[in-house]
Parts: sequence; C-alpha cells; structure tokens
Amino acid sequence: MPTTRSIGTVIVAMALIEALSGITQGYINPILPALGPVLKINDSTINGIFLLSQVGFAVLTPIISRMGDSFGYRPVLRGSILVVAVGVFLMAMFPTLWTIMIGVVLLTSVVGFIPLMMGILRTASPSHMRIGVSSMIAMLMVTVGTGGLLAGVVGMNTPTKGFWVAVPFAVAALVLVVLMPDVDTPTHERLAIVPLLACSLGLIGFVTAISMGPDWGWTDVRTIGSGLLGLALLAVWIRWDSTQRRTFVNLAMFQIRQVRVISGATFFFGFASISYISSNAIFLYSDSNKAGYGFGLSSLQIASLFLIVSLTSFLASMLTTRLLRQVGERITLVGAGLMLCLAFAAMALLHQSLPGYCVGLALFGIGLGIYQASTRALAVEGVEPALTATAAGINELALSVGIAVGAAVVKLLSSAFLSGGDITSHGFVAIWTTLAAAALVAALIATRYTRPVLASTAEVSA
Repeated sequence: MPTTRSIGTVIVAMALIEALSGITQGYINPILPALGPVLKINDSTINGIFLLSQVGFAVLTPIISRMGDSFGYRPVLRGSILVVAVGVFLMAMFPTLWTIMIGVVLLTSVVGFIPLMMGILRTASPSHMRIGVSSMIAMLMVTVGTGGLLAGVVGMNTPTKGFWVAVPFAVAALVLVVLMPDVDTPTHERLAIVPLLACSLGLIGFVTAISMGPDWGWTDVRTIGSGLLGLALLAVWIRWDSTQRRTFVNLAMFQIRQVRVISGATFFFGFASISYISSNAIFLYSDSNKAGYGFGLSSLQIASLFLIVSLTSFLASMLTTRLLRQVGERITLVGAGLMLCLAFAAMALLHQSLPGYCVGLALFGIGLGIYQASTRALAVEGVEPALTATAAGINELALSVGIAVGAAVVKLLSSAFLSGGDITSHGFVAIWTTLAAAALVAALIATRYTRPVLASTAEVSA
C-alpha cells in the first residue's frame, strides 16, 4: 500500500493523465469544421467523423472497463494511453481524411482512463477515492475548454496544426503512467464473446440511429433499421448477461439500488448538459440583427467565453468532495440537477445581454462540475472492489448514451423551429426548457439515493 505522500503523487499523476483525455475531447470540435476547405471534405463527411467518435465512446466504454477488472487496471491503462498516443501522433504528423478518421476512433480509448484509474485508486487507498475522482474531473473540465481554445489559436491559419496541441499531453501521459502503483487484483475472467459482440453491435446501431436520425429523417429506413437492429442486439446482450453464468458485464450489479439511481441520474445529467454545447456555439455566433438573438462572436471568442464553463466546473469539481462530506450525497446530487435547471432558466430570461447569458454559463459550469465528480465517485461505492472499473464504465456508458439522446432531441427541436434555415428564438426557448426539464428529472431521480451498505467507512469519510 502506498504511503499518504505517494498517494498524493499518484493522484496528481492521474489528474495529469486525464488532461490528455480533456485535450483530445476539446480540440476536435473547433478543428474538424475548419478542415473542409483544407482536405476538400463536405459537411456530411465531417458529421460522419463526429459519428465515429460517438460510436467509439459508446462501444469502448464497457469493453475497456471490463478488461481492467479482468486483466489488471495498470496494464490496460498503459495500453489505452498508448492507443490514444498513436492516434494523436497519427493525426498531427499525417493529417489526411483517412488518418483523421482512424485517429478519431483511436482517441475514443480515453473513455477507459477514469474507470481504470478509479480501480487503481480504490485498490490502493479507498479513503482517497473521492478526492482523487474530484481532481481528475477538475482537470478534465478545464482541459476540455482550453483544448478547444489552444487548437483554435494554433490552427488559426492552418487548421491541421491544431492537432499538435495534444502531442505534449500524450508524451506526458506515457511518462506518468509508470507512477501508477502495482496494486492490481485482476479476476482473470475471460470476456464472453457472444454478449460482447451483441452489446458492441447493438450500441453501434442504436447510437447511429439517434445520432443520424435528424439528418436522415426519423422515418428513413436507415434510421429505423439501425435503431431496431441495435435495440434487438442490446436485448440479446441483456438477456444473455442476465441468465448465463459466463457474462460480458455482470448486470447483477443493477440489483443494487445505488447503481440504478446513479445510472439513471447520470443519463439525464448527460442529456441536460453536454448535448447543449453545440447549440451554445450557434447561439453565440448568431447575429442579433439577423436572427433576433446572439452576439455575433467569432469561433475564437466563443472558445474564450467557454472558459467560463471550464473554470467554474473546475472549481465545482474540486469542491465536490467537501460537499459530499458536509451536506451529504443526496443533497449534492439533487443540487447539481437544480443548478443545471437554474442555468437554463437564466439563459432563457437573460439571453438578451451577454453578461446575463454569462451568468447562465457560470451556473451551467457549476452544475456540470458537481455532477461529473459526484456521480463518478458514487457509481462504484455500492459494488465489490473487483467490479470497480466495470461499474465506473457502466456509469460512463449511461453518460455517453444520455449525451447522444440529448443531442438528437436538441437537433429535432432545432429542425422544428427553423426560419430561413436558422433556428428561431422560440427554438432556443424550447431547447432551454427541455434541457431544464431533463435536469429536473435527474434531480428527482437523485432523491432516491441512499448510502450503500457495502461502502466502507474509509471510502465515505475522505
């Protein structure tokens, strides 16, 4: 067992490794749209690259997490970092359409960072679990914002140069992973291939349908076909893992009330938060003289303004451990939902002035930081230590699916309120109202949370 001082070093190393995840998730959005004229690709191809990213996040989340529990957190973490580093270097050194498509898929391996590092931390020192998760999420929040800003500045004249922003972070992660303690207690349980394939292919079909539905049309045969096939395969996966002895994911953990509550709340938190980011850029970019709303900001100004969200979520994440200890888990979770609800209400009421809208963004960042840190920490406290990474991965999957469903709903509302090709002001009001309602649902689900019996005193006292 590491000493208290070495645990502090490990947590700092984990936070810096998570910085690679934040940078790679933050720098893609401003780079890809600018690549159209450079690589001669159209909007449809760019949307396809974004779809690859969404599918990769959904599919790899349960796989990498499960591999961590089975084969050891440290070796799987090393492999995940190496895969991400290959993607980073590939896109930076050889920026073509095919290398970018491959690189974007490789980058989605970052979904395993937090579950795997949580497994290491819970095994090494359960009493530092919450502060460790808060530190990682705080770093994630601030680097997502700065990643987009740095990529925009570096790639201002040549967009492909923006890919070099992630290179030093990839090198740092490869170096820092050696500081992870050798405390693995793998189960050495082999992955069941049938439910793994059913889960993976089902997620591909479902995420493709809800992501492309607004573009293809919800009644299009491609949308209906991929959606129904995805749901059917997911049903096969759930049936198999619920009845067979050898499973891909131990779904028996959903018999634990806390796992169900956190997963449900996380889904609606993702629905109500990350899915709004693209609409936020559209609102800020729009010219009020033409659209009736917006402030006519440039891409660089939007990225700079988004630092409000990054900084407030950073501070909120760092304070989450204290909130969990002083006011309790249930109040913290409910407060995060109410804060997001209040943020969208502020946007709806104060969106005519930039300072007023910034108030909404600041509240949005606070709610984002609190739920990101608290749901991840609480997602694993009710399960056996041997299932730590799998439970964390299930929570990440709930977040990814919630984001995808929320983004589809936002696109649907945007399409329903169009005038001259642009979203009307009533459309944004509908979006803010819908996301506020989703945040309220997350808060209501969170009221069902109770501290699990399995959670040790060390885990909840830090």
